[in-house]
Amino acid sequence: MNTGVTRRRLLQSAAVSLLLESAATRVVAETAAPGAKKKATSFAAVVKRRSMIRAYKSDPVPEGKIQRLLKYAVHAPSAGNLQPWEFIVVKSPETRAKLAKAAFDQTSIATAPVIIATCADIQRAGSKYGARGSFYSLVDTAFASLLILLGAVEQGLGACFVGSYNPDEVTKLFALPEHVRPVGLITVGYPAESPRKPGTPKLELSKLVHTEKW
Repeated sequence: MNTGVTRRRLLQSAAVSLLLESAATRVVAETAAPGAKKKATSFAAVVKRRSMIRAYKSDPVPEGKIQRLLKYAVHAPSAGNLQPWEFIVVKSPETRAKLAKAAFDQTSIATAPVIIATCADIQRAGSKYGARGSFYSLVDTAFASLLILLGAVEQGLGACFVGSYNPDEVTKLFALPEHVRPVGLITVGYPAESPRKPGTPKLELSKLVHTEKW
């Protein structure tokens, strides 16, 4: 019996076993990790956790998180896939203070580290749908705004959609073209408060859903 050959085969067999074990461990880790992540950030959990946050910590929001929110936003549906949305990211304390004033002195706009202003390009949708395009562009930009709100939850951030502002002042502050309208001022940052319980309870689903007709 050739002991050298036998020993070599044993070493080769052991090496193969180690490679197979390593590969199996990696596969288990790769398949288990996505499941765990999905459970932590499932769509149902994100929807249930979403709330309007108006108090923020002074910690800056990493640029990577901001870009991720914007990447989520552009996946919103739009009429004719014309994507009428535009975004203005505001970090400057001076600009945030001016926006707060234009929004009837809402302090959260001044204190949030980041504002993402969502705007609708009326002309882009109107090029295909005429007067109806104005409506479509506002709806589509609202869709994009909602994805930012949901994305903030997934990113461990707080956010609030502010629709109460003087549109003329905001338009002037941002130097928006005539064919672009402001839709929402979304405050973004790390929450410094727990979600507030709504003053008005949710309406029962059975009272809101109709079948075939009203």
